[in-house]
Amino acid sequence: MRTSFRIFRISGIDINIHISLVILLALLVYAFYISPPPYGFADFGEMKRILLSFFAAIALFVAILIHEFAHSIFARKFGVKVRAIMLFIFGGVSMMESMPKKPREEFIVSIAGPAASLLIALISFILSFIPLRELSAFFTLFTYFNVILAAFNLIPAFPMDGGRVLRSFLADRKSYAEATRIAAEIGRALAVFMAIFGIFYNPWLILIALFIYIGASEEERIVLLENVLGKVKVKDIMTENVVSLTPEMRVSEVMTLLLKSKHLGYPVIDDDKLVGIVTLHDIINADPNTRVGEVMTKEVITVEPNRSAFEAFKIMSERKIGRLPVTENGKIVGIVSRSDLMRVKEILEALEVMGWKRS
Repeated sequence: MRTSFRIFRISGIDINIHISLVILLALLVYAFYISPPPYGFADFGEMKRILLSFFAAIALFVAILIHEFAHSIFARKFGVKVRAIMLFIFGGVSMMESMPKKPREEFIVSIAGPAASLLIALISFILSFIPLRELSAFFTLFTYFNVILAAFNLIPAFPMDGGRVLRSFLADRKSYAEATRIAAEIGRALAVFMAIFGIFYNPWLILIALFIYIGASEEERIVLLENVLGKVKVKDIMTENVVSLTPEMRVSEVMTLLLKSKHLGYPVIDDDKLVGIVTLHDIINADPNTRVGEVMTKEVITVEPNRSAFEAFKIMSERKIGRLPVTENGKIVGIVSRSDLMRVKEILEALEVMGWKRS
């Protein structure tokens, strides 16, 4: 079942909504309906109350979209690929391949969202002086919301905007990995404080705190992984003696090979060309007499030997695959798996610790 849907595209960036957004929209409409000004429209007649509440809830997510779009525009200016913007129950997120590594660039990308929200707040504040009562109430609420959105995002709780701003300052004085570690620790500490505060005052803060805590830990893990795996190339860690299959082999033969070699996936070679890949998942329900060519995955994702090991890890994570054939000039020269990468990571970390102790 799909949980998110693309609604449109702006400047080459897909705008997606998660189904959880429907829940938040309903909650916002209800909150505006029962709240008095400046945080709602309880003082208006029934029909105006309903319409203003509905359009205010929609407008708030337009403001969040503009906030995220500002991040995306500046990220693309610095060469970062932005896959999409996702609007969901916690607000929105720009789905970037990575953040700029230069502190100044990360600062600009991170501050762009809150700056856009404050600009919207300023425009809304001016429009709130329109003499029509309904529009004045609408833009007053919009002003408050965008000020709160900017202020909340500037809390130095990594990976929120404020946490990224903090990392950009730290990265000017420390390594990128160390700056990330410190920012993530501060983010987790603030998340714990937010959760405790939420227990007594607002349960919604507990969910946001959980989101921040998990996000800080995950991004720290990825950056530290890049710091280690980014130092080695795929050709340095790949398995060169690749066990391969042919399209004419039978599934029963592959099962025998799986039991002997204990590898879960094999490239399929035909006339010295890579034509597919077969994994345990491909053959688990297949007839033993079926040809490999009938069950193999034909769209094979490969990696070049001179790419970094971290790039291979990113490809595997994004495509949700466990191994990558390594090809050069159209021919397979090796294979690398996720377990290979994790073992290499452990070895390199151990060597770094040993080197530190010797020094």
